[in-house]
Amino acid sequence: MSAQPSPSMAAYAVCVPHLPFMTMQARELNAGFWAAYEARAADLHSFDPEVVFVFGSDHYEGQVLRSMPAFMVGQAAEAVDDRGGFPGRLDVPGDIALACAEHLTNAEFDVATSYAMQVDHGFSNVLHQMLGAVDARPVVPIFVNALCHPRPTFRRCRRFGEAVGRFAATLGKRVAFLGSGGLSHETGEVFPQVDETHDAATRDFLIHGGLKGDISREQWRRTLDAGLDEVNVLLMRRTPGVGNVKSEWDGKFLRTLTGQDLTAFDTWEDADVYRSAGNGAGEIREWIAALAAAQAAGAGKIVVDYYEAGTCIGVAAVVVHAASQESVR
Repeated sequence: MSAQPSPSMAAYAVCVPHLPFMTMQARELNAGFWAAYEARAADLHSFDPEVVFVFGSDHYEGQVLRSMPAFMVGQAAEAVDDRGGFPGRLDVPGDIALACAEHLTNAEFDVATSYAMQVDHGFSNVLHQMLGAVDARPVVPIFVNALCHPRPTFRRCRRFGEAVGRFAATLGKRVAFLGSGGLSHETGEVFPQVDETHDAATRDFLIHGGLKGDISREQWRRTLDAGLDEVNVLLMRRTPGVGNVKSEWDGKFLRTLTGQDLTAFDTWEDADVYRSAGNGAGEIREWIAALAAAQAAGAGKIVVDYYEAGTCIGVAAVVVHAASQESVR
């Protein structure tokens, strides 16, 4: 781990899932999860961050295979109106976002940038639920490819997060880091790899995002929404296997995480995670990057606030946070 800033640096991190079912079900169905979630949101509000770095993924909404970056720093961004998400323009501080991208480039990370970044529920869910609205705080959106082959290694994501955290530590501001994603779950039938598609129209959509081919973006969303409605019925019935949560694998991940040494993930192999925990588990990249950033910016111990497998929301209901000594104002 690189040298740390002074203990007085104020940093706060929260990692949570972004499943659409969170917005489709009454909160009392997942009461323990929401109690932990809302406690962290209240702490974050009290912390009063001056800038938020959110590490999120995408589901063939803003990023498609015509050109899929490993990492992207948004210079301007808008959230689309997808299921589980909250539409609206993000308040991206352009000077900070550009300086962040330049810092990462100087640190030898070849990051993409976008001045018209579109984000989906992989970003907007956590921004709305944690901060109250997608534009409630100045936000630097950072995309990490967790869905499509080839994905960045876990070591690369950890080092990337550290570089973001070192940049954040130069700002002299209260900084928060949000990691948005699930642990073990399988979404391959919904969000397939391009070589897993069964027809040319779906393949064209994954590559072109509705700009070419027989499936428009609106048709894609209608199909997804119908599928989500169907799966939600199965979840509400507690149908075995739905969501494919692997509690033993989740436990291993969380034990490694709370060991406080994120370099322990450097030897984890993408193929092993994919096989053992489903393609959705690739989103732990967002968590590793966000928590590595928080550590580099001065946050302390990583704490699991809540975990429960097999809940209604279809992925492990889990809340993790890390805070610096100065995070309680």
